Amino acid sequence: MFKKDKHRPENTPPSVPTGVFTSYIPQVRNHIPSPIPSNYGGANGEVATALPQSTTTASETPPSDTSGIFTGLYRHQNAATTPNSSSSSTLSASTRHPKPTVSFSTLHPSALQAAYEQGAQSAITAATQIEADKLEARNIIANYAVEPLEMLHLVDRWLQQLLDEFFQQRDQFKHTLYEKWENQELTNIIYDNNDRIRKIDAVYKELEKARDTLFSCEAFDELSSYLRKTDDGETDEMKEKVNILAEHYSKILQCLQFVDKETQTVGDDNSISDIKTNLLKLKELNNKQSHTICIVGLEKAGKSTFINALLGFELLPAAVERCTQIRTVLKPPLEGGNQQLFATVKFYDDQEFRVFFDKMTEKTDENQQQLQQRKEQVVQEREVLKAKFPEEHFHIHGQSGVERERTDIIKRLHDYITGELYVNIIKEITIYTDKLPGKNYELLDVPGFDSPIKEHRDAGLQAIKSADAFLFLTNGQQPSLTEPQIRLLNAIQKNHFEAMQRAFGIITKLDLCQTLAKYQEHYEKASTELKYKYFKPEHIYAACARIQILDENTEEFRVIASKLHSFGDDLEQGFERSKEGLNRFIEYELPKTHLRQLVDLGRTRLGRYVLERLAKIKEKELLPQNPSMMPIDEFIKQQNKANWDQVYYENIFQPVFAKANYWHAIIVTKERTKFIDDAKRKFHDLFLDLTKDFLKCTHQIEQLMFEAHGFTKLQLNAHPTDNSVREKLSIELEKIVDQTSDTLAKHFYHQYICELENILNDICPQLKDLYRTKLTLEKCTNETHALILRVCRPVIMATLRFSHLDLSVKQDAIRELIYIAPTVAFNIVNTFDRDGSGILGTAIPESVHVLAGGSQMTTSIIKTLFK
Repeated sequence: MFKKDKHRPENTPPSVPTGVFTSYIPQVRNHIPSPIPSNYGGANGEVATALPQSTTTASETPPSDTSGIFTGLYRHQNAATTPNSSSSSTLSASTRHPKPTVSFSTLHPSALQAAYEQGAQSAITAATQIEADKLEARNIIANYAVEPLEMLHLVDRWLQQLLDEFFQQRDQFKHTLYEKWENQELTNIIYDNNDRIRKIDAVYKELEKARDTLFSCEAFDELSSYLRKTDDGETDEMKEKVNILAEHYSKILQCLQFVDKETQTVGDDNSISDIKTNLLKLKELNNKQSHTICIVGLEKAGKSTFINALLGFELLPAAVERCTQIRTVLKPPLEGGNQQLFATVKFYDDQEFRVFFDKMTEKTDENQQQLQQRKEQVVQEREVLKAKFPEEHFHIHGQSGVERERTDIIKRLHDYITGELYVNIIKEITIYTDKLPGKNYELLDVPGFDSPIKEHRDAGLQAIKSADAFLFLTNGQQPSLTEPQIRLLNAIQKNHFEAMQRAFGIITKLDLCQTLAKYQEHYEKASTELKYKYFKPEHIYAACARIQILDENTEEFRVIASKLHSFGDDLEQGFERSKEGLNRFIEYELPKTHLRQLVDLGRTRLGRYVLERLAKIKEKELLPQNPSMMPIDEFIKQQNKANWDQVYYENIFQPVFAKANYWHAIIVTKERTKFIDDAKRKFHDLFLDLTKDFLKCTHQIEQLMFEAHGFTKLQLNAHPTDNSVREKLSIELEKIVDQTSDTLAKHFYHQYICELENILNDICPQLKDLYRTKLTLEKCTNETHALILRVCRPVIMATLRFSHLDLSVKQDAIRELIYIAPTVAFNIVNTFDRDGSGILGTAIPESVHVLAGGSQMTTSIIKTLFK
């Protein structure tokens, strides 16, 4: 509009040509927005202006002025410019001889002060407006300067930058950490000191040694030769060999299991477990002081008769009907114990009874009702016997009546042994007698394997498992093995592969054959069947046990003896030969059997397993292909180098990187509300604290007006001073915003950037500075400034920077605030200024109305917010 006069002092109005000022005033007035908010202006809501409401030329009638300012001025000007006769006549005289004159002014004193009062009032109004604008700007900035979601996105971008930097430097970290890992200096991973490889190496050498010594053909041949040449007097030496060899085999089994674990071999666990169980069993049998001989066979095969023959008198029941129902053990008298004790009956406890009772099933000739009746009888009988739990003892008292007492006890025991009801009540019957053959014998009689009661069949297998030897009795009158006998022998061979080494086949009841030819036919047939089932020929005997307990003076004895004599020595001497063979086996051959079983176990199974595991180690490349050519330490070093990539990424880099990403996600998602509240609260509290002095400072506009140098001071004008003060206050307030944003940026930097940096540096606790981000505090501060000043600077311009006299400029600043931060403008109107106080609360809606006609995208947002 006007050209700036370079010679004109600053803050002085430009020179206006004659007539221009009068014509300019209406134009300025026309540029003032209308309507003007009621709260713009002085203390009474009036609009303060430095311009008069109207102006006139010198020829016009002076305006009405109650104060007399403009009237007096008008008269003074007319008197000075209109000549008259008196004045003209005296002009020269007075000029020549000047006289003191009296003031022409006739203004009232109050009118003379009008120029000052008007200026003073404008200064008060300006100072009041500045204080109000300062408070408004302070509150708006404190509440709305920080856009929390913008800050969250800013921090999220910073954190992502750190993670990207860390990921890009992963190979550099790997190279830096390799030497420390090789020297085992990384404390955040567990070192095994390469024990695994060293153990594999030790196991490999152990297996190689076993292959070349323990499981070599020479070693097995040497043991076989020892077994052939050793005599019966070397029993103790043989037992020692069994224990030593079993111990070696146990160590080899441990090596095999270790190899299977390291090579993840599947399928041989059960086999190795079975071998280990058999080894423990062999060691236990080898070291036993008392040996158990089990008598098994079908019902009515003559088991009880054979036992009675071994004892030399009828102890066990041997009637025609079914006999043994209960496991019966015959033991020698207790050394140093109660010599009067004859027998002990041990009962099942409640839990054991319930298990067996629930397993009771129907017999072949029994229906469900009969089974239920039998169960009820079992329960009733058990209730009767409960008073004797857990054991019932039978003693022979005194010196007289011993035979009578023994007879009575045996009769009672017969009832228990043969009573079917007691099979689920009585666990075991133990009879103590000094009539046992051999040294440290225990005879075990179990129910027949063809018993319809499942418990009887299970007891037969369990007895064979625990026995040192077992006698398999078969009825010679039925020389072909029956299906139950074949099932029993198959089960024995399947579950106890070594059992046939300690099996004796006893063919009974051949004395019932009527002719020699029949006897020979049955004997040959039965012997062949037993041999086919892996009985040793030297352990097969034909025996007539009945004659051993008959009185030699009876007719039955003479008849049987005559028949045995006519059938030959195999039958006549069979019982004594079986007894001698059994004694010899227990005393001398049993240790040989144990050693032979160990040799067979090593030759057929363990030796093969050793070769397989050695090949497996080479196949998996767990050791160097030629261990003798490469020391294990050198191999370990090569393995470590080859495995470093996997160790680094799986055990070092990835766990730390995953932890950092998890922490990042928690901050920006799960704890988003906490972040937003924290950011707003910190800025709000700090800004209010820093602006306390700013708010307390007062502004002496009047004094500043007086102190300012200007073209004239006849008419006081507060506007230049007001404008200058507002400019300085705006700069000061912006500096406080900068200071607050600096502090907020430092908080973000230390709370999030430094914390994430610490988490990432867990990749190597010893090197805390291994990773350092390129993101500096200065950059974070600048970016935080940019976000905060984006809102704060327009707020300062719209509230504090421009005087209320500069309405058009102030309106432009408000419009810019609405465009730049529409949500802040919306919050000012709808939240902060609900009570109507504050200038922006009323100015913004009017400016929004003006802006609503635009077509920009921002205008659409404004329309949406303020509709």
